[in-house]
Amino acid sequence: MFSLSKKKGDLLGIDISSSAVKLIELSRKGKDYRVDSYAVSSLPEGVTTERDINEAEKVGEAIRLAVKNSKTKSRRCALGIPSSMAINKIITIPASIPASEMEAQVELEAEQYIPYPMEEVNFDFEVLGPSKTSAEMIDVLIAGTRTENVEVRLAAAEMAGLEVEIVDLESHAVELLFRTMIDDMEKHDVLAAVDFGASMTGINVFENGKVVFSREQVFGGKQLTQEISQRYGLSYAEAGLAKKNGNLPEGYIPEVLDPFRENMVRQVQRFLQFYYASTQKDKVDKVLLSGGCASIPGIDEQIQEVIGIPTALANPFANVVLHSKVNPARFSSDIPAMLVPAGLALRGFE
Repeated sequence: MFSLSKKKGDLLGIDISSSAVKLIELSRKGKDYRVDSYAVSSLPEGVTTERDINEAEKVGEAIRLAVKNSKTKSRRCALGIPSSMAINKIITIPASIPASEMEAQVELEAEQYIPYPMEEVNFDFEVLGPSKTSAEMIDVLIAGTRTENVEVRLAAAEMAGLEVEIVDLESHAVELLFRTMIDDMEKHDVLAAVDFGASMTGINVFENGKVVFSREQVFGGKQLTQEISQRYGLSYAEAGLAKKNGNLPEGYIPEVLDPFRENMVRQVQRFLQFYYASTQKDKVDKVLLSGGCASIPGIDEQIQEVIGIPTALANPFANVVLHSKVNPARFSSDIPAMLVPAGLALRGFE
């Protein structure tokens, strides 16, 4: 069920992150998109460990609640697999291979890149076209993940009464979203998208609209919540609520928030160093921020000042219409967390 294939029809894009389930439903008229429904449903502490799902039943309950709160009537969806849980690589094979033998040949080639027995892997591929290096070869995108990573997500969605049409890599979903709805993709040769999640922070670097580098590392908003909890003697839930509402002691900003923001800057610096070292490139034209922590006031300006690269919040919904049942203020505050589910939802329009 791990699929890169193209499906038609509207799909719910559902992102199961380390702290919440995020759902969005899009419709399209011509080249214009509309957000028809969306919802965010929190996951209880301990249901996930970083991006691993420990309790599929509770994830299913959160998906069911998101579906209910969104008021959507659709029951067809697309799910994402974290890029850190998958192998994603472009290989080249001879163009002369008959279509009937293509799958077997690609699987044979893929075995050298996937560090698990193929019977334990959900695997798919997509022919990209002629190779730039040889007229006699074609480029093929391969993607594979442990079957258990797919099955636990399928089980959770099915518990919520949904029919899963597509399972895709989150990096592919973000690439599709940026290519479709981010104007900056046309203005910058190299664009880095950094997503600050609850427990994981990741980067996708785009060169001419294609993802060429992806990486994740353990860091996120949970660390800020835990620091608040420990410093001020609050439960984790109380700390999260206080962080959200701003009900914190006077010394919170210099003692807790400022060091966390400095750590965010260091994460971006480290990501860029990894990109430069692995690709032998030496520049990025622009950095776009997403994820819950991206909404921390002034973080884009602080990162830009330190790294010397134009930095802004990613907003693929700048020219998107909202359905009357979508609360504009609430949706606006949730935009940084909606990139992956929106990219998944776009798979229905390819």
